[in-house]
Amino acid sequence: MHPRQRTVLFVVFAVTGFSALTLQVVWQRVISLHAGVDLFSFTTVIAAFLTGLGLGSLLGGVLADRLGPRRSLVAFAASNAGIGVFAWFSLWLFYDVYRAAVPNLEGTLAAFGFHFLLLIVPTTLMGLSLPLVSRGVVDRIEDAGPLVGRLYAANTLGAGVGAGVSGWVLIGSLGFVGVVRLAGTLNLLAAVCILTLWRTAVRATVEAPPQPEEVPEAAAAPAGARTWPWFLVYGLTGAVALGLEIVFFRLVDALMRSNSYTFGHVLCLYLLLFGTGAAVASRFVGRTRRPDRWFLGIQFAVGVLALLGPLVLVEVPKLLGVYGPFESHFAIDGYNVGGYRFDSVREIARVGFVHVLGPLLIMGAPVLAMGAAFPFVQRLVAERVDTLGRRTGLLLLANIAGNVTGTLLVGFVLIDALGTSGTLRLLAALLLLPGLAAAATAPRQRRPAFTAGVVALLLALVAAFPSNFRLWAYFHSAPEGEFALAEDRGCVNALKKVEGEDFLFINATSQNGHPFDDFHVLVGLLPALLHPDPQRAMAVGLGIGATPYGMSRDPRLGHLDVVEICGGEIDLLRVLARRGAVEVERLLSDPRVDIHVGDGRKFLLSSDDRFDVLTVDVVRPQAAFSGNLYSVEFYELLRSRLDADGVVSQWLATPRVLNSATEVFPHVLRFIVPSYEGSQFMVASQRPIVFDRAAVLERFRAMQPSSMFSAAQAASIEQFLSTVEPGEVSVVRRIGDDGLNHDLAPRDEYFLNNTPNVQIRG
Repeated sequence: MHPRQRTVLFVVFAVTGFSALTLQVVWQRVISLHAGVDLFSFTTVIAAFLTGLGLGSLLGGVLADRLGPRRSLVAFAASNAGIGVFAWFSLWLFYDVYRAAVPNLEGTLAAFGFHFLLLIVPTTLMGLSLPLVSRGVVDRIEDAGPLVGRLYAANTLGAGVGAGVSGWVLIGSLGFVGVVRLAGTLNLLAAVCILTLWRTAVRATVEAPPQPEEVPEAAAAPAGARTWPWFLVYGLTGAVALGLEIVFFRLVDALMRSNSYTFGHVLCLYLLLFGTGAAVASRFVGRTRRPDRWFLGIQFAVGVLALLGPLVLVEVPKLLGVYGPFESHFAIDGYNVGGYRFDSVREIARVGFVHVLGPLLIMGAPVLAMGAAFPFVQRLVAERVDTLGRRTGLLLLANIAGNVTGTLLVGFVLIDALGTSGTLRLLAALLLLPGLAAAATAPRQRRPAFTAGVVALLLALVAAFPSNFRLWAYFHSAPEGEFALAEDRGCVNALKKVEGEDFLFINATSQNGHPFDDFHVLVGLLPALLHPDPQRAMAVGLGIGATPYGMSRDPRLGHLDVVEICGGEIDLLRVLARRGAVEVERLLSDPRVDIHVGDGRKFLLSSDDRFDVLTVDVVRPQAAFSGNLYSVEFYELLRSRLDADGVVSQWLATPRVLNSATEVFPHVLRFIVPSYEGSQFMVASQRPIVFDRAAVLERFRAMQPSSMFSAAQAASIEQFLSTVEPGEVSVVRRIGDDGLNHDLAPRDEYFLNNTPNVQIRG
């Protein structure tokens, strides 16, 4: 292939990486609407996605060697055309078809099987890409490492740009439908470009004088070397790499005090680092005589650097006496609800640290090293041009199999058992094995010294790394004596003293505290008091326990289901109960209350139960995946789970929340709680809601509130119920789509791309 044609192909391959990552992000987000965002659901989607990519890589390798270089490019064009066509119709499958199938999906295996069926076609087509393109551009086996490494880098860098642009710009501006159609169009254009390149290459071949047939080259690996161990090693290191990715994302998420833009931003940085590592290593992989030593040494370096970055972040500022700015940042919620400012050098430096320098310190060096390893292992397994596709496909399959294994082990076992710190130390320690293997390749007389040095370096870092408790106390800017931690596979749950109160933090972002505030108690209590006979109730969200506690204080209530995605919150509530929090002890010991760990929306989708009272007290609208719980379609789901006289209550966080609820519920009362900075919540129903003050006060007094709340809080709530004037919301006024949240256009979630100043029903 002519160098100019090869350059164009590299650019096209980068564009397909952009499209593939954009589609992956959107598809996973849309699937979560029905599958849930709990770890079990999330992991089955990732595992199904990776499995399809692995099968595609294997199939692509076989096809590439059978088709030869020119026809491999045609197959690559066809795969992109298939992805493009699928993308245009994908949301019908992932949204409408999935919604109909939800009641029949019971258990993790059933969910994985269904996700696999949904994703098998596009992911297999994506997995075909690298083996086919590699066969199309590599003419000589000695070029396999550099060229395939550069292809891998180009695709990964394109994917990184896709993660950043889609996360920060496209999704919030175009919605999910617009983004997948844009990505699908890019794939279709890529197919056209590839076919044009193929026709040009064929024409040039016909016009060129015939060349003598080349004899297949000798293996690029050392003579007599076996290649199968490298497939195994790359699979094992792939498991460690994905495990480290989970840990890095958890740490950076806490550093950034995440909002809806965090995941795309961190994924962008990760892929750009990985692709840069592969691109740099590709430039000199062909010059070394010992790619095995380089590959093993780089893998060992991944483990060392994975420990070193967080260790420096936690320990060095204190040693240098510059901990103050770090302590100030970790004591607040950062950019969880936006608030980006560039009006001073200090604010610019803070934004730069949180979004670039901090994440680079945690994961920059090890991820660069991960990417740099690929060209070396590619060179180790490439033997002949006519088997290059199969070897590349097998290598990718081995790595992806390791990725799936690492995801499952870390997500389901290690985080629960060891926490973030213990998991990171274990994963880094596993990379001592390639370090020892690299030392064994040294000259005989230096081997003992290298071996001792490798062991001493890694063990020293493992020993110096902070404990899980100390690590998370640092990220919460909390004295260890005023901090409680309950990390689980889904969330980092913590209690921290704030001005004398016990405040709950989820993934290092503050929630609410104990003693309970009036607002969160009233969100649960008032809808129960308004209902004439509340027998069955449900609370989406546990938090510190205030809202379900308020609801459960009504003695008329027969049963309350509480669904909370962060199971560690239950352990922290037990800590509070042992500290003397009487209300929490009552909630946990109440036989009418069942607490379920899982995704609230998924719970409602999978259940046919009907409720008299439903409360939703969950994440802020700016948080990732919050659109699942503030959309018109979610309120339709709530309506379908209410009895005829049932009521729903929820915090009115933004005008769009009120607008979206009133699209569904014709009767809405709005309550303002002055003692909580004027925050508002709504009570909504399908039928008119009568605010009978006398009846509400009678029911409240029948609870014997002085035995349920402190004297001050009982008096405060009674004062509120005696004086509040609920605002009845008119639902006649029509609101345009820009004033609503939809499942496929969560505008509040992507708050930087959508103005908060919208028309409001009032």
